Amino acid sequence: MDNRNPDTLDARIAAQAAEARRLSGQIVVGGRMQPALATGSFEVENPATEEIIGEAPRCGEADVEAAVAAASEAFPKWSRTKARERGATLIAAANHLERHLEDIARLSSFETGNALATQSRGEARTMVDILRYFGGLAGEILGDTYPGDPGRMLYTRRDAMGVVGAIIPWNAPLMQTTSKIGPALAAGNTVVLKPAEQAPLAVVRIFELLQEVLPPGVANLVTGFGDEAGRLICEHPAVRKITFTGSSAVGVRIMHYAAEKIVPVTAELGGKNPIIIMEDSDIDRAVGGILQGLRLQRQGQSCSAGTRILLHEAVYDRVIEKVIDGVSGFNIGNPLDEAVQIGSIISRKQFERVLRYVDMARETPGARILCGGDRPAGLEKGYFYTTTLIEGVPETSPVACDEIFGPVATVSKWTDFDAVLKQANDTRYGLAATLFTENLPAAFRFIEEIEAGFVQVNQFAVAEANIEYGGTKLSGLGRELSLASMIQHFTWPKTVFMNTSAA
Repeated sequence: MDNRNPDTLDARIAAQAAEARRLSGQIVVGGRMQPALATGSFEVENPATEEIIGEAPRCGEADVEAAVAAASEAFPKWSRTKARERGATLIAAANHLERHLEDIARLSSFETGNALATQSRGEARTMVDILRYFGGLAGEILGDTYPGDPGRMLYTRRDAMGVVGAIIPWNAPLMQTTSKIGPALAAGNTVVLKPAEQAPLAVVRIFELLQEVLPPGVANLVTGFGDEAGRLICEHPAVRKITFTGSSAVGVRIMHYAAEKIVPVTAELGGKNPIIIMEDSDIDRAVGGILQGLRLQRQGQSCSAGTRILLHEAVYDRVIEKVIDGVSGFNIGNPLDEAVQIGSIISRKQFERVLRYVDMARETPGARILCGGDRPAGLEKGYFYTTTLIEGVPETSPVACDEIFGPVATVSKWTDFDAVLKQANDTRYGLAATLFTENLPAAFRFIEEIEAGFVQVNQFAVAEANIEYGGTKLSGLGRELSLASMIQHFTWPKTVFMNTSAA
């Protein structure tokens, strides 16, 4: 390898290691990046090498209080700024992030294990697009007017809520950052955000850059653990709205925190999502949809991943053969390598979780691992795991019921459409669902009967700006990424009666 080339893999790794060290120990409060008040910290690991690349503050009450105070102080002026001026500021912030897009993407790959070429770079572009989108919508937050009696006027207005507490996961931290702050800031709120402890550094860098455009205190960031810093944000009396993406179990706890002070929560939670392939489907299109639905570019670590593959008996063998052949063509390795398409699982804890579920399948009578089920050859270090398809697992097995959040999916045969719809709905979750068919009546019946918030036919796309996203049942509460969701979840309605008659 030519180390004189400034963009060799070794040079990329060295550059991100230096940036991780620079950002270590920092939070962003009141307009500047600064060391935390907390003395405790936790290590940040590169999951592709199992090496410690930095540390982040274990923030507690003092740092959360400082961040909320800064957001509270900034709120009156920011909320009263003309809406289109707020929007222009957010668009300028998006443009500023775009100028640093490649560096942000590389740093994110360095700490998440997501492949730069197939995930982090595209995610960084989505991050910019979402912030720019909500900047353009800032002037569209409208109330309603109602026909009134003579001498009376009745209308509603939408007011900003105040300080928003935002908590994001580790699997797509760039996109999740602007999914939270974009609508909150466009609507006139200020924000205190906590990133996941597994992947805080790229988000710290994003917030450092935002301070160069946004007024001080509008966007603040603290790091730490969920049951410490996260809980303190949610319980703080000045935080008037909570927006969270993560596991259903943590979402339940957050809703309990919010209930104590009666503030609204937007919660985008887990999923165990079905992909149904009918006997008349276009096989190549269905196979492509399954390969995309497995979310291999995130190592299966996606709440919308299609991890329950339900194949009609007539096409089962052909589809399985093509899917296994497709999976084998993906290159697994160091996330910063341009030739790599699949990176590493986020952490040892998550890696061991995947191992437990695969071992459970191995011990299940009648179950069979069709592909994967082990580390890739030559990658004994790092949390790498092959894409794993399992057949013959009972629907009541935890392997078929639980959100594993890794590169593992179950496959099964069906012959009766009524039965497979019932099977698809027989889950605690209700986030995403997909059907491949050429049968229009069947497609409309699927759309009508499936219990999921993000429904697709003959494709498998992912969330993006202007496509409303969210689930039902244990998959969450509320929606994201649209004008309607911004108005509903980041403003509150005020009803106004005005007597216009003479005294």
